[in-house]
Amino acid sequence: MKKILPLLLLSLIGSHAQVIDAIAIDVNGEPITTLEIQAVQQKQKISKKAAIEALINHRLEKGVIESSNIVIDKAEVDMKINQIAQSRGMSIEQMKKILTSKGLTWETYKEQLTMELKKERFFRQHIASSISQPSEEELKVYYETHKDKFDGASSAIQMSLVAYSSNSSLKLKEAIKTPMRKTQGVEQKPILASSNNMNPQLFKLIQNTPQGSFTKPINTGKGFVAYYVKSKGGGQGQSGFASVRNTVVMQWLQEERIKAGNDFINKLKSDANIRIIRL
Repeated sequence: MKKILPLLLLSLIGSHAQVIDAIAIDVNGEPITTLEIQAVQQKQKISKKAAIEALINHRLEKGVIESSNIVIDKAEVDMKINQIAQSRGMSIEQMKKILTSKGLTWETYKEQLTMELKKERFFRQHIASSISQPSEEELKVYYETHKDKFDGASSAIQMSLVAYSSNSSLKLKEAIKTPMRKTQGVEQKPILASSNNMNPQLFKLIQNTPQGSFTKPINTGKGFVAYYVKSKGGGQGQSGFASVRNTVVMQWLQEERIKAGNDFINKLKSDANIRIIRL
């Protein structure tokens, strides 16, 4: 196991020298500068220690994601941008103006977004896939142990949806823009569903989608699908664990994802060559 090795550079730096910017930490050959640390501290309003931890994690994640050769195509990035713009009730031009006012170019924003999409895909493929689904008994024990977390949770939700599916993300995007018109290459299928019988991730996505609009497109690995939310409402006749089962599943999975992510980062750190140069 490689360890974090501090480097003493006193022979190279005069006792009265003022360092404006310099390499503070080297992570597998990737530098972290003193100004970067200060910038993260100020932007996120966190301690120096927390800023250093965040930057080291970022470098480790960046390295492993780049080595995994994940490819995000332009259409996927554009679709994500449209989803973000729609969720904030603004046009693409308005987004560009806001980003420019914050000193961020459109190309830089797209590069950052591409990296985030790569990170999401890497997590799904290499980390989330290792999380096993809980048994009913495990969920019930978790619910009983954390009942206070579910006091305000809603009962089962009944939903009327229309699934739009296609092998082409561009065709699906076109169908979403003109839902009243039949788009060649896009299949439509009406669905009646209950939140308690639905995949927790899909339920969360639909729960966060306003009635009368589409969810973001989902890459299923075999094609793309988006759901039009016609209606959703509360269920009847359920109480206790049964009424909030899906919420329990989502909370359990969220905690497991955080734990799996932290374990993965800790493993990367244990194998990394991290050199502390100056702090």
